[in-house]
Amino acid sequence: MRRVVVTGLGLVTSVGANVRESWDALLRGKDGTGEITSFDTSMYKVHRACEVKKLNSNCHPAGKNRYTVYECLYASTKEALGDSGLIGYKDLDPERIGISVGTLAGELTIFESELRDHPQRKSDGFSMDVVLSYPPMTLSTQLAEQFGIEGPNIILINACSSGNHALCWAFDILQEGKVDIMVVGGSDVVPQTEFTHFHNLKALAPERCQPFDKNRQGLVVGAGAGVLILETLESAKRRGANIYAEMKGYGLSSDGYHMTAPHPQGEGAIRAMTLALDSSELSYRDIDYISAHGTGTPLNDKMETLALKTVFQDKAQDIPCSSVKSMIGHTMGAASAIESVVCCLVIKKGAIPPTINYETKDPECDIDCVPNQARELEVDFALNNSFAFGGNNASIIFGRV
Repeated sequence: MRRVVVTGLGLVTSVGANVRESWDALLRGKDGTGEITSFDTSMYKVHRACEVKKLNSNCHPAGKNRYTVYECLYASTKEALGDSGLIGYKDLDPERIGISVGTLAGELTIFESELRDHPQRKSDGFSMDVVLSYPPMTLSTQLAEQFGIEGPNIILINACSSGNHALCWAFDILQEGKVDIMVVGGSDVVPQTEFTHFHNLKALAPERCQPFDKNRQGLVVGAGAGVLILETLESAKRRGANIYAEMKGYGLSSDGYHMTAPHPQGEGAIRAMTLALDSSELSYRDIDYISAHGTGTPLNDKMETLALKTVFQDKAQDIPCSSVKSMIGHTMGAASAIESVVCCLVIKKGAIPPTINYETKDPECDIDCVPNQARELEVDFALNNSFAFGGNNASIIFGRV
């Protein structure tokens, strides 16, 4: 089996328009939460989210002045391809490059906007903007067309672990030698429909996200995109590419328990982390940092703590385990892809972003969540956890090369 490495990164978040801006803001503990501007929230009790505020991109299929899922995805993909040295690189076979993208809602905001603007319009009267952009599969199709990519092309929609699932799928076909390079990531914005779902579930925090804090009240919905260039080690060495980290292995599981609530003892999360360690041929003692799922919801944070204690045993309370969702919100299908980018930066830069808004210790969440201040630490192996609604669990391990 071929080794798989990360040679390029791209980010769009509520605290930065690219990797450098986002990373610097995360280390400073900047909170991207603000009043929602993309739709009217007067009918809701919650009015805040982590929306994308600026974008280094002029690519939009409709040419309209709004940030869409594809626009965020395009900007982060272009950055990642440039970072990897692939833009302008001549010795490439486009059939040996593929795309794997995770999303929760696709371009649902485009459809919603059309309905708000024309509530009486019949479906056959929708603009071409909706017809061509709304189906989720158009995200990867547009990327392939824009960048001339002719290899495998897939969209994965698996709740808020979609980004990690996209990485796992790409990892497999790279290991098997079916492709040399994969453009992998996740992207989502803040559709009113999904905001309403979380609001009705009473899962939204009214002001801020406080993962692992005793007084946590829920998640904050976020927007953004994260893209990684995964490449076989042989291909990366042949190109002389910069390598951030190696994707060592992954674990996938399903709770089989409930549509929204996690298994109370974290059985699915435990299996995902254990499988990730086994496939990476690592012990729990080898992990230096955990990017927590850390949504700030009472049940999820408690479950994740229980699962971590089971898997990491005597090391569970000592290993740094932070949640960037405290700063950029829960970016839904993009979350685990963004957090995988963070894991690669942690390994490369030797620094760990904090969990902000932490004020009161919760005895049921007694882990080292790196409260409020970033921390310098040499990290050889990082674990990225994603435990989504429906019990869709995906854990990935990245390591230093």
